Amino acid sequence: MKKLILVALLAAGLNGFAQEADKKGGADKMLQKMTTELSLTADQQAVLRPIIEEQVALKKDSKESPDHAEANKVKVKELNKKIKEILTPAQLEIQKANREKAKAEEKNEGKE
Repeated sequence: MKKLILVALLAAGLNGFAQEADKKGGADKMLQKMTTELSLTADQQAVLRPIIEEQVALKKDSKESPDHAEANKVKVKELNKKIKEILTPAQLEIQKANREKAKAEEKNEGKE
């Protein structure tokens, strides 16, 4: 059960990275953000780049063609699993903490 919850949280966090990239202009910015926040190695960056590019493309397609959204959502979840396999346990913990911090800040902004 704990593993299932952890996987769901990770998927949500990785999805957050993809949404962030879509807002700010693409995979390069998302990869840079992940590199800075998670201290990605050059090897991790090289492996993650095509996955992130695909995520960003799927998000864009979902916005442009809402009828593709459900299928794209499934594909993004699969890509999130791939990303999770590339990150170290320490990086996953950092990502989780960053995600929780962002949610708390978002909540506080909503109260103002």
